[in-house]
Order: sequence, then C-alpha cells, then structure tokens
Amino acid sequence: MEFAAIPWVQGSLVTLALAVIASACWLVFKGLLVPQRTHDSFVAVLELRITEKAVEVENYKVAWQAAEAARREQDGQLSELLEYARTTDQVIRALGRRGSRDALAP
Repeated sequence: MEFAAIPWVQGSLVTLALAVIASACWLVFKGLLVPQRTHDSFVAVLELRITEKAVEVENYKVAWQAAEAARREQDGQLSELLEYARTTDQVIRALGRRGSRDALAP
C-alpha cells in the first residue's frame, strides 16, 4: 500500500494544498506577494526618489553654506560698525568734557 493511498493522508494532502493556495491568495490580497514587474517598478520609483532627495539635500547644503557665509560677513560688518560707534561715542564724550571745562574756566 502506498503512503498517498491511505485515506487520512489523502485528506491531509488536500487540506495542505488548500492551505497553501489560501495562504498565497491571502498574501496577494494583503500586498505581501506582488509580481516581479510590479516590484521592479516600485524599486525604480524609490531609487528615483532617493536620487531626487540626494539632489535636494545637496541644494540645501549649498544654500546653508551661502547663508552661513553671508552671516559671517554680516557679523564682521556689524563688529566694524560697533567699533566706529564706540570711537564716535568716546570722541563726543571727550568733546563734552572739554566743553564743560572751558565753560568753568574764567
């Protein structure tokens, strides 16, 4: 007697085959099992998005570097202007002290 001829084995094999078919249908329905062509198109789209994001990152990096250079330039100009303001303040204060001494002298 062959192994596949036993009645309970035949029922088990049919049940096993139905379970495999049902699980394959379930995987397709859930989207976990897709055709190779669909998978390749998904991969191509994702690779395109990755390259676009890499270009976008590079553009943002260049823009940030330009903004940092402008900020450094602005800081230098502001410190120079503050130095001029301090010098002007000292000159005006010195002139004010000298004027007050001249007003007190007869």
